[in-house]
Amino acid sequence: MEDNQRLNPQENDFSPVASHRFAMRQLENALYEHSDVEEVAAFFIPEEKGHETLVAFIVPRDDDLTEEAIMQFLTQSGQLEQENLPGAVKFVPRIPKSPSGKVLKLRLLEDICT
Repeated sequence: MEDNQRLNPQENDFSPVASHRFAMRQLENALYEHSDVEEVAAFFIPEEKGHETLVAFIVPRDDDLTEEAIMQFLTQSGQLEQENLPGAVKFVPRIPKSPSGKVLKLRLLEDICT
């Protein structure tokens, strides 16, 4: 694949799971370019009626960072299609991980719900 080509899951024969993973990784990569983002994890959260929402969980470097600033950054960066922008941004003090470094999604969700 040439360097100037970009993968677009909507134009290829990706499975829904691969498409979700692509969108999550693309969002995480874009957010890591923001100078006030220390750490990020993005994943889809089930909603009512079978819908899912892409949510970005961010450990900010600056406590003044806002969801509006993040959304503006993502929109202006031009790295994401409109449908790949997160439906929500949640700021968290830390992202829990296993000893091998894998994000513990259920624990993260439990932490923000309690």
